[in-house]
Amino acid sequence: MKNVGLALMICLLALPAAARETIAGVPMDANFKAAERQATMLNIADAGKPALAGIQRAAISSFQVQFVTKGAAGASSYEIGRTGRAGTNVVVTLVGVGAPDFQLLTDKLYDDFITDLTAMGIDVVPTEKVLAAPAYKKMAASGSQSPADTRTKDSWSTVYAPAGLGVYGIGSHSTAVAMFAGFSAASAMFGTIMGNIDLQKELDASLINVRMVVNFVDMKSSDSSWFGRSSGTATVGLQYGPSIAPADSFMTVHKPTASGTLALHAPLLIDGSAFKEVKDTSSIAANIGLAVLSLAIGGGGSQTAIEKEVVAEPEPYRAAVGAGLGAVREMFMARLRAAR
Repeated sequence: MKNVGLALMICLLALPAAARETIAGVPMDANFKAAERQATMLNIADAGKPALAGIQRAAISSFQVQFVTKGAAGASSYEIGRTGRAGTNVVVTLVGVGAPDFQLLTDKLYDDFITDLTAMGIDVVPTEKVLAAPAYKKMAASGSQSPADTRTKDSWSTVYAPAGLGVYGIGSHSTAVAMFAGFSAASAMFGTIMGNIDLQKELDASLINVRMVVNFVDMKSSDSSWFGRSSGTATVGLQYGPSIAPADSFMTVHKPTASGTLALHAPLLIDGSAFKEVKDTSSIAANIGLAVLSLAIGGGGSQTAIEKEVVAEPEPYRAAVGAGLGAVREMFMARLRAAR
């Protein structure tokens, strides 16, 4: 029971946490050195580093790369002394890249993880042995096949795994309904706790779980401040460019006696030159409809619907995002090497 309780605690620490403090985004420019930045850009949930130290044999039992392909944000505001409210709803979609690009990036990252672990002298369990283990089959059956679509309240994503591996745990559920988000995430993690313990025994190995989340736009609502909510105008700020999301991007190590999680502490901001253009695809008819609806219900004010498409060029996108994912991998590996 001691091990189960410890695994539970680590799993809860590894859950995405919107309220978790993060530092400002870090640009991945020419001066960025992953191994040097790992000390400030990674959080570690591991008492005394027992989980990261002394790994001799390991299996990658869960490997997820989640690509956000659509984001939404809204803002509303009133003005003191005037009736009605101003409202803005923004939807931004990533186009130009798709499943083949995302799968290539996922497979490359997976292969690089195996190469790095092997170079450290760790005996990596072959993928086919992981897939054949009864405990793995049970956990995989609780999730989805790759690629798996998932949603939050304000984003649409697809989760990819390397060939053969399934998507279970965090990436296999939707949290689009806010009131169920925490319950869904916790349930998804609880369902893998006993499976992880059984799988360690079946493979006689430590388990390494990897999850990365790739975003493409940062959206900030004017609702975030009292002044913004009372200014009479409603705005959503947009900053375009690929990034690796903090907190949601992590590597977890499960051992029979301990578990530890390394999580990205700050957004890694990747050069946005892979984005060819941003198109405004807003519908005039939709905006007229919103105005008519606002008048019909007597609310007054103004309502605006904005739709945009971010057009990515496949080869530059794969190169830029691949470099970003590789930099986070390097940070994880640097911390793992230091613990050995």
